[in-house]
Amino acid sequence: MVNRQDKKYWKGLEERENSPQFQKMAENEFPESLPQGDFPDDFFEGKMSVSRRSFLKAAGFSLAGVALASCNRAPVEKSIPLVNAPKDFIAGTSYWYASTCAGCQAGCGILAKVRDGRPIKIEGNPQHPLSRGGICAVGQAMVLSLYDSRRVQKPLRRGKPTNWQELDREVTSRLDELGDDVYLLTGTVTSPSTRAVIDRFLGRFPNSAHVEYDAVSYSAILDAHEQTHGLRVLPRYRFDRAEVIVSFNADFLGTWISPVEFTRDYTAGRDLVGNPPRISYHVQLEGRMSLTGSNADRRIRVTPAQSAAILTEVAKKIAAVKGLNVPAVQSKSPSIIDPSVVEELAGRLLESEGKSLLVCGWNNVALQRLVNFINHVLGNYGKTLDVAYPSYQWRGSDRALLGLMERMKAGKVKALFIAEANPAYNLPDAAEFTEALKGVPLVVAITDHQNETAAQSEFVCPVNHPLESWNDAEIAEGLFSMTQPTIPLLGDTRTVRECLSVWMDERKPDREIVKDYWKKTVFPRQPGKLSFQEFWDRTVHDGFASVQPRKTQVSSFQLAAVTAPDEDYSPGEKGYALELYQKIGILDGRHASNPWLQELPDPVTKVTWDNYVSVSPALAKKMGLEEGGVLKVTDGVYSIELPAQIQPGQHDEVVAIALGYGCKGTERFSRLGPDWIEHVASNEELLPIGKNAFPFARTNGAVTSLVNAVRLTKTGYSSPLALTQTHQTITVPENLGGEARNMVRETTLDDYIRNPRSGNTFEHPVLQLWENDYVYEGHHWAMAIDLGRCTGCSACVIGCQAENNVAVVGRDEVHRRREMHWIRIDRYYSGDEGDVTVMHQPVMCQHCDHAPCESVCPVLATVHSEEGINQQIYNRCVGTRYCANNCPYKVRRFNWFDYWEQGRKENLVLNPDITTRTRGVMEKCSLCVQRIQEAKAEARRHGVPLKDGDIKLACEQSCPADAIVFGDMNDPKSRIAELIRHPRHYRMLEEMNFLPTVGYLTKVRNT
Repeated sequence: MVNRQDKKYWKGLEERENSPQFQKMAENEFPESLPQGDFPDDFFEGKMSVSRRSFLKAAGFSLAGVALASCNRAPVEKSIPLVNAPKDFIAGTSYWYASTCAGCQAGCGILAKVRDGRPIKIEGNPQHPLSRGGICAVGQAMVLSLYDSRRVQKPLRRGKPTNWQELDREVTSRLDELGDDVYLLTGTVTSPSTRAVIDRFLGRFPNSAHVEYDAVSYSAILDAHEQTHGLRVLPRYRFDRAEVIVSFNADFLGTWISPVEFTRDYTAGRDLVGNPPRISYHVQLEGRMSLTGSNADRRIRVTPAQSAAILTEVAKKIAAVKGLNVPAVQSKSPSIIDPSVVEELAGRLLESEGKSLLVCGWNNVALQRLVNFINHVLGNYGKTLDVAYPSYQWRGSDRALLGLMERMKAGKVKALFIAEANPAYNLPDAAEFTEALKGVPLVVAITDHQNETAAQSEFVCPVNHPLESWNDAEIAEGLFSMTQPTIPLLGDTRTVRECLSVWMDERKPDREIVKDYWKKTVFPRQPGKLSFQEFWDRTVHDGFASVQPRKTQVSSFQLAAVTAPDEDYSPGEKGYALELYQKIGILDGRHASNPWLQELPDPVTKVTWDNYVSVSPALAKKMGLEEGGVLKVTDGVYSIELPAQIQPGQHDEVVAIALGYGCKGTERFSRLGPDWIEHVASNEELLPIGKNAFPFARTNGAVTSLVNAVRLTKTGYSSPLALTQTHQTITVPENLGGEARNMVRETTLDDYIRNPRSGNTFEHPVLQLWENDYVYEGHHWAMAIDLGRCTGCSACVIGCQAENNVAVVGRDEVHRRREMHWIRIDRYYSGDEGDVTVMHQPVMCQHCDHAPCESVCPVLATVHSEEGINQQIYNRCVGTRYCANNCPYKVRRFNWFDYWEQGRKENLVLNPDITTRTRGVMEKCSLCVQRIQEAKAEARRHGVPLKDGDIKLACEQSCPADAIVFGDMNDPKSRIAELIRHPRHYRMLEEMNFLPTVGYLTKVRNT
């Protein structure tokens, strides 16, 4: 589509090329017709279509057709009375519990919504200092994993059920026999009370140690600071204080370290405030297109070798300007880079000394030392990053892990406890680890799923879900978070802390272990004068405690430690550099068993249910490769075959594969989806979802590198990807002009300062044939989405799915263009196929005041409310799909099947305020009408009027960037009314007079 400034935007290569096949798909409102079911054989003239004559024959050309279509199967419902209600319990009332997210090690504050004794929704805790109300897609989806029917429910010994008494007796007896060389292998442990129990447990055995590792490691950052600052710590990064941000492959808005915290800070630094308004300047250097790169003001495509050379030359340039002699900083291959890039980056950083921030995502100690050197010389420490008050979110040590493996091979490990980690899957040399594990006399896995490591363990101890547990976390110096249970245990499970305590014969309730630690260690640091019980109660209520921070003593910067990188990132004769990365939903594989996250479209590629090989358009043309064509990828030792995904903006010499796929236990999703009426199986073989790419990682020195050199070979066959990038394409029919419209609008900061309407100058006068037939005298609800703030993180998509009982349909259904998400995030490219710029635009029902869907529904299933909401009445809907055909924004979703199965444990996550939709019913965004009604009832109950901000929609509440605003446009003082009056505000297709109440704010780039 072309905007008024003749800038072309396109959602995918097929739209850019505008092939006849794409035009046909875009014009086809109904990708596939209704399944044929049990109609007579001659009823259908084609495989998936029905003639008008045959339809009239079946329908009788009367209301009998409506009666026939409305015979949907209603779900079986069972009600169980609450005979003995607890004191102060009000049935149907929601209660909120503050807790801490355990989706990763970031430790964001959350609020768990509990309805009739079961958690059904997770929101961000607005009071929490770290996340400040934001939450990511993983945090939202954590509630579904609580009800996962495949969680380990009972202790196991050699794969067979046992009980805790027998397991405890056997483990303690074996430990007494072994006597020493006991090791505990975990991921990063942020819980201080758990660390204290671990120290006591291992202290009973000579030659024992606790080894922490992270599958996607940040060990190089900690090791580099140990060498340059004398302290192995992770800095606390403050993106909100930086005027210039330079990132080398650090996806800090996606998956790097603490993305919710960084998104909050990043967008705070890009508020258009001040006179003149200023925003930070962000440069991203990377080989693949990351979520962070898609939001950068300037993005530079580089190979890993070029990235290392540029970083080295920038350090050399800044050292020269500062008069520092660092002879060891010499690039091995300066000829492979553009000198103007070095000049630009060094100049920008030097202009913003003390107000700049350089970050690097490579797990390479030498590169991280260069980053430390540049930040030190520029005076950024103590301002935009801090090691005196560090972060404790990631502590893994690749060096310690390698040392443990060497001891295992040498037979010097007698007992190994593996807690909430899966090294048999996610280590680069997992096969070597598994072989070494066979020589360990006692192996105990403490886990929630029967994963690869559990299969190699003698004992399997089922662990609590975070929503069932007491726990704590020390996220950063002076900041502690609390976790409390929101539901009784659903299985015979324990926490890691409780297991170790029992095996030490310290039989205390888990809550008392945490509470005792806080009384001895955390309580004395409180800044106030509360009693311990008051301090404890307030912490549990708030979900966190801020105590007196202890400043870490940092030594003077060790300039002698700074050297050029020694790792050669050049692919050599193999031809291509492979970059391994995490997707925002699956991460390192820890969430591969969550179907919400498997079906979440990747923010950049828009692919669901698969990993793949991302290649550039130029490389695809060079190899004669089409999307979905299967490639064999090999590094000479390990090989996998994956479909190709053609990614604009990717470097031509770089290929990328997501980690976290090919996990044991995901085979169950191979058949996920309806039982086809055509009786064609979704997948004949039960195979894991995707392929495991961890074996491509390599060990360089004492750290794990996610970069490798590979060779690509075409296999000659294809595997279509379940991607959504050009589904629901917005087009304009020829009879309405046919010209393309600019759905997204943007401008530059300089242009915006000169003219606040820059990029939004086109305005179409609204003409009415008749006077308004309805005046909204009460509320008139509206929404505004700031494209300058939206990062495309997709937290809103999962937040909406959890709130509104949106079904998972499975890979095959997505491939048939039948995904059910009420919100889609359209990703637009502009520029050529190589150096593209990207925009993200959330699109949901626009709730038009002149809604074209309403006038075509034959049964009034879609109507307009007196408060401006386009309502969908499910029990009226007969599934004609006329509304979807007439919706210009393509936001309606049709239930081709009954996607919710009866009797599944996972159904406990359903929101009782929302009807689950049955086959043949249309659904869409409802503006969370249940939340609107609940807020009204609450205001009436207290005898006060509704205030602006009392209602938070699910998408708005979850957004870590604060990009979505909802409110009453009839209130002139409301935030939404102010945004509607803002010069940046516009509406999609406003010239067509649909009068949507969802608007957007133009994106402003600092270029």
